[in-house]
Amino acid sequence: MSLKTRLLVGASTLTLAAGGMLVAAAPAAHAAPTVIGGCGGAVLLGTITPALTDQTQIGVVAKTKLLKDQTTKVAISGNCAVAVRPGDPIQPAGGLANGGTLTPKAEAASLLGNSSCANGATAVAADATAAAAWPLNGKITWTMTQLNAVAKPFAIQADVEALGFNAAAGPDVLDIGGIVLKGAGVGAIVSGNIWFDPVAKTGGPSGYNTGYELDLAQALGCADGTPNNATIGTILSGGGGGSSTSLLGSSASGAVFSLGE
Repeated sequence: MSLKTRLLVGASTLTLAAGGMLVAAAPAAHAAPTVIGGCGGAVLLGTITPALTDQTQIGVVAKTKLLKDQTTKVAISGNCAVAVRPGDPIQPAGGLANGGTLTPKAEAASLLGNSSCANGATAVAADATAAAAWPLNGKITWTMTQLNAVAKPFAIQADVEALGFNAAAGPDVLDIGGIVLKGAGVGAIVSGNIWFDPVAKTGGPSGYNTGYELDLAQALGCADGTPNNATIGTILSGGGGGSSTSLLGSSASGAVFSLGE
């Protein structure tokens, strides 16, 4: 599902429907958090070094890149929409960046932490090194195909942290939090969630036709409470829009940007 925009005449408020989210820009001081946009629909390949196991390891690095549909060779990039601060040189009038139509040509993340794939009370209890855990955190940057008012691609760079699994959403759904550091929506709070699943390169179609498909044995190894029977070096990730459904059937919102307290 693509992001769609509309202007509510007479309300002096810019409103965005982003996969069902209502967005109002420029909330009053001390207002409740007000959604100003989001990014969703992309499918990403993640590489994890060293490979995740069901025991917490020191210095785990996760990096991502956009994947292509193996038939069309077109990147599964999803879309973004976010408000810009009035007076910002990238779009001095403010409002939704590029009228609400932003298409990522790259979505790159680099996260570092002390982490395991242990999922669920039984598996977490069997993680003998869990005391060393530190949330994966770092930067994610969306770079768009559309140009801004200073003739550079619109971009959103955020500092994000993995907040833990969202049991209500599904066993492979991870909540995220953070703040937009640069670009459109600078200063906005980052929230929402993403799914990620262990995959193997098979050439099959079930992983959004990327050629990567669910490695169920590794997913089960992260949850069964038996130590050292899972090794995950490659994941598929998505959330929101056209990639809201995980390979296990869970649902994730994608990244959400908001202003306010």
